Amino acid sequence: MTSIVGSIRDTFQAACITSRAFGKGTAGAAVIFLAQLLSVVSVGARHVHLTGNRLGVFVLLRNRPVQTLLRLCLFLVALCVPALLALAVRHLHIGSAWVQIVGFGISALLMIWLAAGMAIMARQGEVALDIRGLPEGDLYILSSLAQMPGSSSGVLADLRSALLGLPAKSVVAAVAADETMAARYEKLGFTRGSGLQVFLQR
Repeated sequence: MTSIVGSIRDTFQAACITSRAFGKGTAGAAVIFLAQLLSVVSVGARHVHLTGNRLGVFVLLRNRPVQTLLRLCLFLVALCVPALLALAVRHLHIGSAWVQIVGFGISALLMIWLAAGMAIMARQGEVALDIRGLPEGDLYILSSLAQMPGSSSGVLADLRSALLGLPAKSVVAAVAADETMAARYEKLGFTRGSGLQVFLQR
């Protein structure tokens, strides 16, 4: 029970850090929060790395397209749960038409909120990776590297340790949010690819 509560707490904290960092203190942070919360849940807690002081975070996930697709499908189905529950209630004739309207409305808002959050992050550099041109090897995707604005989190040191723990011949790829972050990746030994994409071969 404690581990479940801790996992939920860590998930919320990870989403909060990333939304604050990428939202840059604007109203967009609230929109990004849900997108990050849902995406963090979808990748699984074991892939989310929080620093010891809980002020920095990154997600390091092995690239497995089939599993990623299955997680995405389950993820989208989960967003439809309010609508499905509303349909079940209406089918049992124990709720008015308003139950169905509210259920579908909640599901639609979750979908729109998620899409808006992802769109904001895409505009700020958190876009899909182009795996063409990357070295051969087991591919790991690094994303959501962030820390609370104005804090000293030590997230880069934690990331360096995590990278050293990967198997030999692993390839880690990421997309930097901006030129400043790209430069920080390069200091960690990453190589610049096209645009803001960076990669590292172990």
